Amino acid sequence: MSFKTDETMKSTDTMPNTIRHIATGLSGSKFDAMVVTQSMRLAKRTEAAVHAYLIRPVPDDPQLLLASGFVGETFQNFFVQAEKTISEFDRTARASFELVQADHPTVSATYHNPLKDLAREFPTVVWGADMAVMAHPALVSLHYYRNAVLDAIAESARPILLLPEEKHIGNLKHVMMIWRADTLHARTLSSALPMLELADQVTLLTVSSEDYAAPSSDVALQYLHNHGVQAQHVNLTDDRRLTPKLIEAQCDAHDVSLVVLGGGLQSDLIDAFVTGGGRQATRKPNRCILAIG
Repeated sequence: MSFKTDETMKSTDTMPNTIRHIATGLSGSKFDAMVVTQSMRLAKRTEAAVHAYLIRPVPDDPQLLLASGFVGETFQNFFVQAEKTISEFDRTARASFELVQADHPTVSATYHNPLKDLAREFPTVVWGADMAVMAHPALVSLHYYRNAVLDAIAESARPILLLPEEKHIGNLKHVMMIWRADTLHARTLSSALPMLELADQVTLLTVSSEDYAAPSSDVALQYLHNHGVQAQHVNLTDDRRLTPKLIEAQCDAHDVSLVVLGGGLQSDLIDAFVTGGGRQATRKPNRCILAIG
């Protein structure tokens, strides 16, 4: 196991991090306070600004109909009731934001109700940010919220930090990145660099394969070294598939609090850790996930 040397730690501690703008996606649920808190803590470390956005349903969303008490008998006053429900989401999200903001007065932070303040979808808002922070879709059982997470991963071209339940968040000091020797994961490595620079320890998890002529991890380790990030390498033999169960076991064994997954939204691992079987995020995560589409 290799750690950063004192010399390397000094150089990376003084190196400015490139996270300057964090887009925080809120759901109007009990998880919003946790999401804002983690965004503020990250912003404080990187001197970034936080812009929080309510992930709003559209008025004819089926789950919104149920939440509004609409069961199909009549359309009378439907849109009024729908707006009342959305307003409740807004009040909950805004209250969580303001409560946490009061504890972080030095962080520049703004709350937005998009269809009122900014008429753009959340994934396009993230284009102007360096990363997004959201609750994992398994925690918020609303399909429009899950779709917003998937769209953010697929369309924002930014890292999306997905948070588990608060008791599983950890300190983000040990990051494990799943590395495969291909163009998509090379892009993931670059996109994840700001979060890797913040970590005390970085581990690359790979599987040896005869499919690749070049060494599977040497290039990635050299890239990280060039940026002052010293990483250790865990290599599995190619008779073991890189399954979610195996990755979870490695994360547990190395006390990992953040796992980096890339390769596009159709990646088997992003599908397993984020969308779940049948595109349904039913499995709650055991740690933070940095998903990069």
